[in-house]
Amino acid sequence: MPEQMLKGFAKTSTNVLKNEAVIAVLSASIVAPYIVPKINSLLESIPILKDHASIAAFVTGLAIFSIAGTVAARSMYLRAIIIGVAGAFILSALLPIYSSLTAKTGAIP
Repeated sequence: MPEQMLKGFAKTSTNVLKNEAVIAVLSASIVAPYIVPKINSLLESIPILKDHASIAAFVTGLAIFSIAGTVAARSMYLRAIIIGVAGAFILSALLPIYSSLTAKTGAIP
């Protein structure tokens, strides 16, 4: 009985690493820190986008999301990696809004 449970656990744990959502989250935390700053530096070289970094990051994330299915239509792993990078752009765009909403102010205890 314990042997069957261990085999089931091993099979389930290997299937977790084949899940597209798990790969996307891993990509957002492992791959994106290398790619996002390089693209952000390119966006900052454009004068109008330099003043609106959050909007530029959000639009870039949406653009990457929209091309993820066409660029990597056949490869689930590549598509998940691209989606993870796009999610990192969206997250970096929304973090300033989130932090301003959750910041403690002197008026509210």
